[in-house]
Amino acid sequence: MSRFHHEALLYAGWRGFLEGTLPFVSDAIAAEEPIFVAVGDDKTELLRQALGRDARRVSFTDMRLLGDNPARIIPAWQRFLEENACQNRPVRGIGEPVWRERSAAEVTECHRHESLLNLAFGGGVAWRLLCPYDLDDLSEDVIEGARRNHPFLAEDGRSRPSDAYVPGDAAPGPFAGALTPPPAGAGELVFTGDATAWLRRLLGEWAAELELGHERTENLTLAVTELASNSVRHGGGGGTLRMWSEERTLLVEVRDRGRIEEPLAGRIRPRPEQPAGRGLWLVNHLCDLVQIRSAPTGSVVRVHMRRA
Repeated sequence: MSRFHHEALLYAGWRGFLEGTLPFVSDAIAAEEPIFVAVGDDKTELLRQALGRDARRVSFTDMRLLGDNPARIIPAWQRFLEENACQNRPVRGIGEPVWRERSAAEVTECHRHESLLNLAFGGGVAWRLLCPYDLDDLSEDVIEGARRNHPFLAEDGRSRPSDAYVPGDAAPGPFAGALTPPPAGAGELVFTGDATAWLRRLLGEWAAELELGHERTENLTLAVTELASNSVRHGGGGGTLRMWSEERTLLVEVRDRGRIEEPLAGRIRPRPEQPAGRGLWLVNHLCDLVQIRSAPTGSVVRVHMRRA
């Protein structure tokens, strides 16, 4: 049986948020259990005011910064556990990865993140993670996703197993499914191992034309050339690159004939002695959103970068 208690809090409005989270935090403080709360700044302030002086005993962070790219959330929980958990010392967390302003692509990746949490921490130390979902702000599809990805639900003041929960070994893989196709006018080119310098120049000029900004252009270029290098090494010697923009976001995807099979690829911090496997980790920490889909016929990695 898993020692990781992963629970979705289904609440409505500010009052519901406090009624669902404040007892959870207060119980942790009373039991002297370390607790890390990652929610928006507005909800952090609500909890701080309700806790009073006890707020000093809670670690807070802004989830809209930490979890802007949902793939960065698991490493944050991993670091928290390494620093605070031990065999006989349970810990707690609150993490709200989905909010109303999330794009459809971001919400999709949040659902994948929530499912992967069960895999990442199911066999480790004992700890509890409460994930709030606002019934007033979020669509029914998002709420149904929360029911599928959490073994437990907290609603109307009581906790129970989720009847809709789909265990990780019964769910579609983390890389299953298809991405929305690029628009008809997307730029496209086929590359091989000797095209890295040309790719960097092309991406840099394109991002500059779309006013991405110098630092973010550098990050995007580094991320995409890393993906292209992976395609050369592991994807059959090359691949296909497509690039386009949507409103204020630049999108680039790399397709190749390789297959990504490690479900937590890019989400677990590489060990210092690890000789390989750092590419997707780097890409996740450079880009605003990373989407990976992989099958026996090949893989696609799509990165999103918002203009400053």
